[in-house]
Amino acid sequence: MTKVWDFKVQLEVGSRAEELFLERYPRKLEIFPGREYDFLVKSSRETIELKTDTYNINKSSNFFFERYSDVRRKTPGGPWRAHKDSVDIFCYYFVRHNIWFEFRDIPKLISRLNDLTEKKGLIYIKNKGWVTGGYKVPRDSLSDLFDMWEF
Repeated sequence: MTKVWDFKVQLEVGSRAEELFLERYPRKLEIFPGREYDFLVKSSRETIELKTDTYNINKSSNFFFERYSDVRRKTPGGPWRAHKDSVDIFCYYFVRHNIWFEFRDIPKLISRLNDLTEKKGLIYIKNKGWVTGGYKVPRDSLSDLFDMWEF
């Protein structure tokens, strides 16, 4: 845990990714002002949580799924938080490559992630003031659960 993530910098990256996603998503979206999710599909009222990853997709065949946004407090992160908040769609966006993976069955995603990570240790990411924990998960182990979009 040598690198410390700066939340403000990550928020700026996430905001730019949200703009791109909003422009490119195949259905019209509106930004949700609360913290439970990021977008609402205008026509269906489905909710979308967007996870932005700046890592080079060609350097790893994994997703990094945040399990706890704050390990000490055990606050759920990533798809676990989306599930807790009854989000309909979880999108994992590699912004550098303009590729996103759309998961529409979050309970099934959570079940698979729980199975895949059952005996794995958390990977810790130090932030200013808290520590996040998550797992590397091979993308191909979830391929039946997502649709991939690219622009």
